[in-house]
Amino acid sequence: MERKQYLQNILLGLLSGPLLAALILLVPMGILTGLSVVLDPSLAMYEFVPEEVLLVPFILLAVLISAANVRLAVVMSRDTKAGRIIKVRTDRYVDDPSGAQNIHGHRGRAFADELKHFIARREDKAVSLSKPIGEDYGWGFWLREKAFSPVWVAIAHTGNPKDDESVEEFIVAITLEPPILPWRRLRYKPDFALRDEIEQRVTEFLAEKNIPFAIEWEDWVDPEPHPQPPPRF
Repeated sequence: MERKQYLQNILLGLLSGPLLAALILLVPMGILTGLSVVLDPSLAMYEFVPEEVLLVPFILLAVLISAANVRLAVVMSRDTKAGRIIKVRTDRYVDDPSGAQNIHGHRGRAFADELKHFIARREDKAVSLSKPIGEDYGWGFWLREKAFSPVWVAIAHTGNPKDDESVEEFIVAITLEPPILPWRRLRYKPDFALRDEIEQRVTEFLAEKNIPFAIEWEDWVDPEPHPQPPPRF
């Protein structure tokens, strides 16, 4: 990660605490107070929650969120292989009917099912894999291992290429998914090795099935800790 991007992530982490703490504590309280006064103007002279009562919770929450997000930025900066995607073009799943099961009409469940079973058969350690889940870009499934962070395997269906409508194109990305809650982010340990191992399993699966693929780099594939541009997966 470039030094400029690293410092920017640290700054965003520091600023996120006061901002989110204000949204969580102060804004809802202000809205409730305003509604109470609208419903009963006689209550306008009363101060329901004095500022000094909210000050300590606000500071504690702001410090917790900032510390968690700064730590996350530092931890994720150690990932030197983030941003890899696997582009796939194949006629193997042309007849996959799962588009009718996806709210956005995307195929890919058959691809996800085959890949999931392939991974499950070749993992020496006990892992748990979820059922394929429909997303607005296609399908995906969770892979979790005890004491490590969850890994998301995304299979984005990009449709038919213009030069050949008899095949389907997909983008596969394996991403780490940091927890949302700040106290869990303070203890989060991303398993980069597991992510890379599953990526290797994907390429082994594609080679075994004689499915053409290409590995490319995109800086913004992994949504954490970069908020911009919006993550694809």
